[in-house]
Amino acid sequence: MNHRLIDSHVHIWDPTVLEYSWLEGELDRPYLPAEYQAEAPATTGVIFVEAGPTGKADEVAWAESLGWPELLGVVAHASLERGSAVVSELAALRDAGRTVGIRRLLQDEPLSFFEDPGLLEGLRALASTGLPFDACIRHHQLSALTALLENVPELPVVLDHLAKPPVATGDDGTWERDLRALAALPQVSVKLSGMPPELGDDQELVSAARPWLEVALDAFGADRAMVGSDWPVSSMLPRRLAPGRWLSMVLDELAASPAEREQLSWRTASRFYGV
Repeated sequence: MNHRLIDSHVHIWDPTVLEYSWLEGELDRPYLPAEYQAEAPATTGVIFVEAGPTGKADEVAWAESLGWPELLGVVAHASLERGSAVVSELAALRDAGRTVGIRRLLQDEPLSFFEDPGLLEGLRALASTGLPFDACIRHHQLSALTALLENVPELPVVLDHLAKPPVATGDDGTWERDLRALAALPQVSVKLSGMPPELGDDQELVSAARPWLEVALDAFGADRAMVGSDWPVSSMLPRRLAPGRWLSMVLDELAASPAEREQLSWRTASRFYGV
């Protein structure tokens, strides 16, 4: 089974079908499974992560309607800050085919949002469903996320994109300290994903991304780390990068053994999402 490769973080969208208010520039066009697979031919399974359409409830059904053979599961949006009121929404999502996780985008929220009692209640409701949580934050929110998750230790969580670290400007030590504090929570895993948009224009991908990826892998261990391309967002900026190229680069640069490569390439994602 060593040929398995699960891309743990793929987006697709079609603005002719669903409305996406945030799309602009070259992202504002359909990005669909056939194009992804052409650029990542070695991928045997994908986790589709919600892409923020205006009509969020329609996204899971739309993704499933595409007949995507490699689709293993969908990480759907849910408004977790609604607390116990989100329970029925979570139940509907869990019953909606291949929902394998939930994401409530946190990266643009103020730090006070992480202390919202409704959000904690929603995360506890999510934990009771058995579905895990994708935490998409920026690096300055790491300690707030850690404090929040300490209150819901039963919830499996994966950190998207290494918390978008300050790759272009460099780390003064804060990101690594805060990342290791989060990694000390045993229920948290990490996606080795989302780095290209954080690079400066003059930075070379491998040499710039590798130190950050190495810290994350050291902090979490291969059994709590998974590769993800973040296609198509990370394929655009600051330079064009095929998703398959990112996946193979991470595995080639970081995996110190066949066993580690197996964890990073599919085993961690398979276990985390139950696919």
